[in-house]
Amino acid sequence: MTTRSPGLELLERKVDELGLRREVEEELARILIEHKIANLRKRRRLTQAELAQRSGVSQAMIAQMESGKLNNLTLKTLARTARALGASLKIDLVPHSSSR
Repeated sequence: MTTRSPGLELLERKVDELGLRREVEEELARILIEHKIANLRKRRRLTQAELAQRSGVSQAMIAQMESGKLNNLTLKTLARTARALGASLKIDLVPHSSSR
């Protein structure tokens, strides 16, 4: 059984009260993918330039991807980057709890 911290429960209630659930979840997902790309690249001992060459994009694009400054990341680029990192891309469709 998992116990949730009171602080996290309060934060989730406030997010819901303000109607920001979707925006918060999208931002967290974006941050997670950036973190995963950077960490996996480092674990594979690749430079940004090497990853860029393997995925067919510029080093600047990899830097923007990892820093969260790339606002138009396409699924195609993400898939090529995952492949260049020796990883699989997993996309999930998760229904909202209030939707039928």
